[in-house]
Amino acid sequence: MLRSLGAGLRTFVLAPVFFFYTIYESAKLSRVAKRGAGIDEIEAIAQTWTRRFLDIPPIELAVEGTENVEPGTQYIVVSNHLSNFDIPVVVRAMPTPTRFISKSEVAKIPVFGDAVQTAGVVMIDRDSTRSRHDSLNDAVAKSIDQGYSIVLFAEGTRSRTGEMGDFHRGAARIALTTGLEILPIVITGTYNVNPPGSPVVYPGEVTVRILPPISLEGKTTQDAKAITDDVRELIKENYDEMTAALDQS
Repeated sequence: MLRSLGAGLRTFVLAPVFFFYTIYESAKLSRVAKRGAGIDEIEAIAQTWTRRFLDIPPIELAVEGTENVEPGTQYIVVSNHLSNFDIPVVVRAMPTPTRFISKSEVAKIPVFGDAVQTAGVVMIDRDSTRSRHDSLNDAVAKSIDQGYSIVLFAEGTRSRTGEMGDFHRGAARIALTTGLEILPIVITGTYNVNPPGSPVVYPGEVTVRILPPISLEGKTTQDAKAITDDVRELIKENYDEMTAALDQS
């Protein structure tokens, strides 16, 4: 009871403050990007924004496996998806700059939509197959050019139960097309921070485990399903282990 009351009060007070802070940071990001700021300056703003986002519940973030990320190397990062907090968690956890694929509706949000597009987030129209494919191709080309890795939540949407869903083959196809390695990562804890449908966010421990990259050398598009199944099984095995440890803590 006290936990819920405290979480509700913190959410009620801090969420509006963070909303106005987001508007401020979005406007700042648009300004610095349009004047030709480099990836380091843009990334610094993104890191500050995500750190303060995680301060709302607050989230205690632990990151494992950073040694699996080669400095200066770009990846197709594949993750499970549990909560709205997954994006800031991944930005904070990854030791290399990352960008996400987002639905086109986000671009319509005043100030924020312009900022995230300026920062390299790619918008896709999920109702248009052609637009989706073109946007994904553009995202990969842009990330290669600017030095970003692309993060894909392979389930396509957040889990409503805490259990992992099926993985789509898009990440495998992009990796095969570009020759980039797949970097699997596993998130636990964000589901408890922001349960589906809850207007309240709760304090919690979140862990991101970065697994060794997977080379697709010698593979073809015919192998996309097998690659996807293997990546899902690897992530699920680690997710189940990490969730069990979290439940016992």
